[in-house]
Amino acid sequence: MFLSPPRWIEKWPRSLIKVISWRATVTLSNFLGAWWVSGSFAAGVGFASFALVVNSVLYFLHERAWNRVGWAKDANTQADTAH
Repeated sequence: MFLSPPRWIEKWPRSLIKVISWRATVTLSNFLGAWWVSGSFAAGVGFASFALVVNSVLYFLHERAWNRVGWAKDANTQADTAH
């Protein structure tokens, strides 16, 4: 079913590292875009800072929610028995 219990679960530290790497990329993009559009370095920093906090929380929650969805996930049984 769509919300069936997952066969494996991504632990929260992995989700957190994914948030950090993604946000570093997007924060730079947000800063450069806001600076370019507004012409103000301070506006670029302000926009990027706000987006960094809000979108990091939203992305983390999104990742954790998707971790509970069993759709299109398969456990790698060969890797489980190789050790």
